[in-house]
Amino acid sequence: MTINFDFSGAEIFLSHLRGQIEIEQVLEHPAYQTVARHVQMFGNGICAQDVMNALNGRPSPFYGLDGLSENLSHILSLLEFLHQHATDWATTIETELQGLLPNKNLDITIYPIIGYDMGIGLNGVVCMNLNCAAYINEPLEFFFYSIHECTHVMYERHHSIPTLADVNTPAEWRSYFNLWTHNEGSAVYAALHIREELGYLNERDYQVLFDAEKLNHHQQAFLNALECLQSVTLLPRDEYLEICFGDMRLTYRLGCELLRRIARVHGQESIQQAFLLNSDSFMERYKYLLSH
Repeated sequence: MTINFDFSGAEIFLSHLRGQIEIEQVLEHPAYQTVARHVQMFGNGICAQDVMNALNGRPSPFYGLDGLSENLSHILSLLEFLHQHATDWATTIETELQGLLPNKNLDITIYPIIGYDMGIGLNGVVCMNLNCAAYINEPLEFFFYSIHECTHVMYERHHSIPTLADVNTPAEWRSYFNLWTHNEGSAVYAALHIREELGYLNERDYQVLFDAEKLNHHQQAFLNALECLQSVTLLPRDEYLEICFGDMRLTYRLGCELLRRIARVHGQESIQQAFLLNSDSFMERYKYLLSH
């Protein structure tokens, strides 16, 4: 099993900010090529002008650069902190991921970068945006979210994930919701044990999971979403996107809660079986646990 931190993605972007290289060279780096592939899954990819637009505060698919100038000193401090802890963190990440798939060769590279989402995991690569307030304010959040994104890499290796453009029919949207409940739920669950151990449960998803009233409210909303998705009538695309990725983060929170209940009712070894199931089969087999 191998988890490797590679700091060259952040370094090459910093070189551009210092005027030493052109943005086109940055986009040739494996980390930023991974970002481009991720954008392609949900849009049209990125180009050098997109990055320049983001740097100049204009709308862009390459987001995550707000306040970059003001944050640069904090980013450099965060990078120094990550250098100091990378080896120990890699070992701990491997240990935590054993709970999902033991004895698997991970072979994942984690790139701290500058820009884009707070974290993505794709094609054996994890990219984590250093210009993220959560990481600047609490560097351990970078560690926890690294576990989260590594889980997405593992998930992708065992499941087919369609691009957003390929999801069109009511049945496909139901399966898409199931997939992200399975995928995001697994990622939130993967970091749960170490967060509990270290006492870092203030993050937005975990606040819901450990608040009975909020969890009950989310559970009802999740069951309502499942019922809505049973409709054979095609809903507006924006409505589907809200169900899958809306502010309540139902796929994240109830996906994790479902795995918690699987472990509680069926034992920890069932988590490994559940992770490998087809997402539709996963939901069909275990959704009854959310009716309790």
